[in-house]
Amino acid sequence: MNKNWCGAVAAFLIATTDVLAQAAVPIAPAPAQAASAPGGAQLPTVTVVAAKRAQATLDVPAAVSSATADQLQRAGVQATDALDAVFPELASMGRSSRIYNNFTVRGAASADFYGPGLLLVVDGVPQLPHAYAQGLLDVARVDLLKGPQGAIYGRGAIGGVLSVQTARPGGKPTAEASAELGPRGHSVTGNASTGVSDSGWALQAGLADARQDGTLDDPATGGRHVDDRHNRGGRVALSWLSPTLPLEARVKLGSERYRSNEEYYVPFSPMSRAAVGPVVMQPLIDRRVDDVAADVQFVIGKHWTLSGVLGWQQVDLDRVIGSYGISTPEAQRSRFAEARAAYRGEVFDAVLGVADQQLRFERKVASFVYGPYTFGDARSVNDVHNLALFADGTWRLAPAWELTAGVRWARERAEVDMARTGGTPGTEVTYRGSDSNGAVTPRVALTYQLAPDQRLFAGIGRGFKPGGFNKAGSSTADAIAYRAETATSLEAGWKWAARGGRQHAGVTIYQVHGRDVQGWVGPLGLQTLSNVGNATSRGLEFDLAMPLGSTHEISVGGMVNRSRYDDYSNPAGNLGRRDVPYAPTHSLRLSWSARWGQSGAWQPQVTLRRVGGYWFDPENTLRQSAYTVVDAGLTWTATPALELGLLVRNAGDTLYRTYADAAGAQLGAAREAVLQLRTRF
Repeated sequence: MNKNWCGAVAAFLIATTDVLAQAAVPIAPAPAQAASAPGGAQLPTVTVVAAKRAQATLDVPAAVSSATADQLQRAGVQATDALDAVFPELASMGRSSRIYNNFTVRGAASADFYGPGLLLVVDGVPQLPHAYAQGLLDVARVDLLKGPQGAIYGRGAIGGVLSVQTARPGGKPTAEASAELGPRGHSVTGNASTGVSDSGWALQAGLADARQDGTLDDPATGGRHVDDRHNRGGRVALSWLSPTLPLEARVKLGSERYRSNEEYYVPFSPMSRAAVGPVVMQPLIDRRVDDVAADVQFVIGKHWTLSGVLGWQQVDLDRVIGSYGISTPEAQRSRFAEARAAYRGEVFDAVLGVADQQLRFERKVASFVYGPYTFGDARSVNDVHNLALFADGTWRLAPAWELTAGVRWARERAEVDMARTGGTPGTEVTYRGSDSNGAVTPRVALTYQLAPDQRLFAGIGRGFKPGGFNKAGSSTADAIAYRAETATSLEAGWKWAARGGRQHAGVTIYQVHGRDVQGWVGPLGLQTLSNVGNATSRGLEFDLAMPLGSTHEISVGGMVNRSRYDDYSNPAGNLGRRDVPYAPTHSLRLSWSARWGQSGAWQPQVTLRRVGGYWFDPENTLRQSAYTVVDAGLTWTATPALELGLLVRNAGDTLYRTYADAAGAQLGAAREAVLQLRTRF
C-alpha cells in the first residue's frame, strides 16, 4: 500500500481529533447517537444515511429498500452480487465472470464492463468496479436507494446506490460464527468484537472462507465441475468512542482473494450444463482486493455534525481468457477523501461537503496470434481525477410539508496512454490523450405527511456517468474520448411504515431519460466505447410486508419496467428503437415465513422470485425469457445462542442465462441444498 496514504489516514484521525477536541463543548447525544457504552461512550443507532445525514427511511424523499443482517442471513446472501435475492428491483448478472458483475435498477444498465451504472459504497467509500462482487462480512444492513443520485453521490450513480454499512461495536464483547455445508462446498464466517472499553476503544475482526465446486462439464477433456471457485477474506477495525466528547473514529483494513475457473461458455440453445464450449486453455480469474478506510464523526453544539471519510483501495486481477488463451492482467487503484458538515434544526436540515477521488487503471494483454496476424504485447493506463462540491437540505415549510433540494458540481479529468508493439506490421497501436468534463447534478423533492406513518413524495433528480476513454483499448478508435452520460429522473410515490419499519408498504412510479448513453460499437474483440444515443425507462415499483395472524408473515415486492433506446446508433447505422440490454421487463419477489412451536423455535420460509425477459445485446437478437426461482428453508432456534437450518436455493433447478454473446452463454446458479449453523456468544 502507498505509504503516503497510510500516513494520511493516521494524520487525518489524529489532527481531526486534536483540533475538534479543543473546540468542543460536551453536549447531549445527537439524534444519530443513542445508547451509552461503558465509560460514557455514545453508541450510534441504526440509521439510513441516503442523503449523507441521519434520516429514518420514511423521511427520505425517495424510494429506499433495506435489508438487515438477519434478513440477509436467512436468505443465504453472503455477497453483494446476490443482493437481488432480497431486492427484487435489482437485477444482478455476472458478465463473463462475477468480476464484471452488472447491476441494473430502473432500466439503467451499463454496457461498460469498467463503468457500472449503479454505485456501490461501503461505509461511505465508493468501490472499484472489479470489487462490485464482494463478500458481505460483518454487515449491519444494506440500503438500496433507487434512481439517479448525482446530487449526493456523484459519478456512476445513474441507476441508484447500494450502500453497505458494516457493524459498529456494541457495549459488550461478542462473537458470532456461521457455516453452510453442502455437497458442492462450504462457507464459513466468523466475527468478534471486544466491545467498547471504559476508555472508549473497541476492536473488531472477521474472517470468511467459501469454496464451491462447479456445475459444468467439459467433454473434450473429460473434466467434471470445471467451473469451481474459492473466496476468502478478512477485516479488522479499530474504533474509538470518546468517553468525554461526542466523537467517534474508526480505521478499517480488509483483504479478499477470489480465485475461480468460471469463465466457460455453453451453447446459447438448448441450455445444458453437460458440455462447455472449446477452450484453448483453462480460464482463470484470480482477484485480490485490499483496502484501508478511516472515518470520523464529531458533534458540535445542538445542531452540527462534522464527519470525514478516507478510503484507499486496490484491485489486482490476473485473468486468462480460456477461449483465446490470452492473459490480460489488470490493476485498479482508488484514493477517496470526503469531508462534510451536517446541520439539524427545528425547521431546516442540511449537509455540505467536498469530495476528491483519484483513480488509476492499468491493463496488459500478452502477445497472441489471431488468424494470420500476431498481435504484440499491449499496455494501457488510464488516470482519472474527480473533484466535487455538494449541498443538500430539507426545509419543513409547513406542519405536513417538506421541501428537499440539493446540487453537486463535479469536474473530472481523464488521461490515457496506450501502446501495442512488436506484432505483425499494421497491428501496432500507440496513442495518448486527455479529456476534461464536468457535471452539475441537481435534485428537488416535495414530501407530504398523510399520517405519522405515511408519506407522499415527488421529485426530480439527475445523475451522470463520466466520459473518458475505453479502459480496454484495442485500436486507434479508442483514442477518441466519449462524452459523459446523464440520466434525469421523475418519480412520485407513497410509503407507509409501522412498528419500527417491520411492517411497510410503498409504490413508486418513475421515468428516467438517459442522454448520450454509452455503449459498445464495432466487431467483437475490437469494440470501442462510444455514445450511441438516448434512452427512456418507465416503470412502477411496489413492496408490502405485513403479518398474517400471530405466526405468519408475508412480503411481496417487485417492479414492471420498459427501457428503450430512442435512437440507437452504431457504425452500421441507426437501429431505431431497441430495448436496453440487461433490463428485465418485470420482477416479483413473494416470500412467506412463520414461527411455530414454543417461543417460535421453528421458522420455515419459502421465497418465489420471478424475473422478466431481457436482451443481452443492443441489436435485440439474444434474449433470455422470463423465469422463476424458488428458495425454501427451515430454521430451528435450539437456544438463544444456536440456530440450525436447511436452505435449498433454486429448488426447481431452473435453467436460465445470465450472460450471452457471439461466443455462447453462461448460466445462473444450479440447485443447491445446504445445512446452516449459526452461533453467538
